[in-house]
Amino acid sequence: MMPPITAFNGDQHKAFTLTGGKPAALLVHGFPGTPDEMRPTAEVLHAAGWTTHALLLPGFGADINTLRERTTDQWLTAVIEALTALKRQHTSVMLVGHSMGAALAIKAAAQTPVDGLIVFAPFYKLTHVLWSLLPALKIVLPNVKPFRLMKPDFNDPKTREGILNFMPGADLDNPAVQAAVKDFAIPMQMIDQIRLTGQRAYQAAPTVKCPALVLQGRQDTLVLPAITQQLMGRMGGAVQYTEVDGEHDIIASEKPAWDEITQAVLTFAALVAPQAQHHED
Repeated sequence: MMPPITAFNGDQHKAFTLTGGKPAALLVHGFPGTPDEMRPTAEVLHAAGWTTHALLLPGFGADINTLRERTTDQWLTAVIEALTALKRQHTSVMLVGHSMGAALAIKAAAQTPVDGLIVFAPFYKLTHVLWSLLPALKIVLPNVKPFRLMKPDFNDPKTREGILNFMPGADLDNPAVQAAVKDFAIPMQMIDQIRLTGQRAYQAAPTVKCPALVLQGRQDTLVLPAITQQLMGRMGGAVQYTEVDGEHDIIASEKPAWDEITQAVLTFAALVAPQAQHHED
């Protein structure tokens, strides 16, 4: 049998807070990420005097096996609650999100005004022809088996690494385990919740009036630059768009564009909260 997904059980995948000065930033991870992906950005802001909090969305991290039961409303509620708590304690609050987390940040900023918004590769839709058909597809095709569609080569090191990231301990040389991987089903309803998250961000964008920084990887094949520019054009406030060399994971500190991203984040953050001081307590 294929073991449950346990890759996200470590402490590094839990919500965390770096206590700093009066300005605060709420960081929202993407799909199927955890707060750990936001840690480099949180540390950059913290070093500049910000308090940073990275929340864990419902159904992610150690609860990844419950993800199929979660909804976009639950994710948004978690963001709004964390944002409201920060606003009670801090003079300036900024939202930061990556991919699906960026979509949630946009929607949250439309409902609960913030002082600034930073989004990395903000997701709002895919360009695949079937994307717009998801509301109907989830009725006639309740589940999709992604590994059958991808026809994985279990001898390929990259394929094995990718599968083991989600299924540590799986014996990928065992034919029975290989068959179980191929039969791994993702509910179409869950994918539709991701679609709804992006759609609601697109609809809410014109009501976001705070300054925004949009950071986009030039070689991103998941969230295309042209799609990001469409979303950016709908934002209701002043928007700064920065495109860097990189793919969808531009928030990873080991990527070549990280220094450029760090400078853009710090410059924008200084405009949002000029009172932030280095290691202010």
